[in-house]
Amino acid sequence: MSAEANKALIRQFLALWNRRDLQGMTRFWNPEMVHYTRTGEIYRPDQVLSLMMGFMTAFPDLEFTIDNIVAEGDYVTTRMTARATHTGDFMGVAATGRTISCSVMGLVHIVDGKIVEHWNIMDELYLLQQLGLIPDAYLTAMASS
Repeated sequence: MSAEANKALIRQFLALWNRRDLQGMTRFWNPEMVHYTRTGEIYRPDQVLSLMMGFMTAFPDLEFTIDNIVAEGDYVTTRMTARATHTGDFMGVAATGRTISCSVMGLVHIVDGKIVEHWNIMDELYLLQQLGLIPDAYLTAMASS
């Protein structure tokens, strides 16, 4: 597929996420898809689906907006903004009702129209600060160093 076709695939995938269509999203995955975490862990499709379902439960209005999208060959990278309201349990934290907005960076490897690899980094520190779990002063100190 062309770089433009791969970018269109990712836009379609994120549109399905924003509609909470998990079934539709999984159709874009190669059965052997691998998701790499920032800690080096590897998740398979069933684990990724479970994580996504948990996130959708905690943040049912979660929506991604693509700020930048770049493709080269079989790879597509995105810089996105995630916005949501914390209305369900998240990492053992009961719903706060707070809204969050944070940056997400993703890199996807696409082969034959299917996602085969995915790397994702979310500004989790800022997300936790918005939920009241990390003091504002701590985040400010980290940003200025």
